[in-house]
Amino acid sequence: MPIVDGVPEPGWSSLVRPARPIPREASDIHHITDEMVRDCGRWPLVLHNAPFDLPFIAALLRAGGCPPLGNPVIDTLGLARGAPDPDGGAPGLGEHSLGALARRFQLPIETAHRAAGDARTTARVFAELARLWERGNAAHSVAELAAESQDVVRRTRRERGAAAGPGLTARRPPETLFPLAGTPPVNSGAATYGEGPEEP
Repeated sequence: MPIVDGVPEPGWSSLVRPARPIPREASDIHHITDEMVRDCGRWPLVLHNAPFDLPFIAALLRAGGCPPLGNPVIDTLGLARGAPDPDGGAPGLGEHSLGALARRFQLPIETAHRAAGDARTTARVFAELARLWERGNAAHSVAELAAESQDVVRRTRRERGAAAGPGLTARRPPETLFPLAGTPPVNSGAATYGEGPEEP
């Protein structure tokens, strides 16, 4: 819970799924059961240009001795690139940077390239994109949004690589991007996500 000018601000909390079953004696004290934590830690992660951020997150987890992420990953960059056109035209929303998407949806402008500002902007952009995908009858669940967003990022990466011409590579080859180095693939529906930066 953050404290700003001596005043507690709204915070956030969540239960955490431990690596082993919760002993009955412990449950008797805190009233937290295995059933209550079964799905904890599996919240979807929403990122903009996830292949850029995920290797950093993976390295921090490894350095801290933590297990790799197993969360579904939704990439707003992929959702923007593949957004269905309500008029039946080509998919996509033009410029796909986080700031451009915020302006397109007339969302509040936050401090760019700072964790809190980018997180708030990404959350707002995701809400708008999810509505677009739902209205376009293109995705109806978190798993579908995760899979679609990742498929679009991979497809556009391959297309950009092919457009660079023979012997040239616009991006690292897709096969080097998945999975996270030294870890099994992160499964989110029909897609996996992993290592490898890409510019928006």
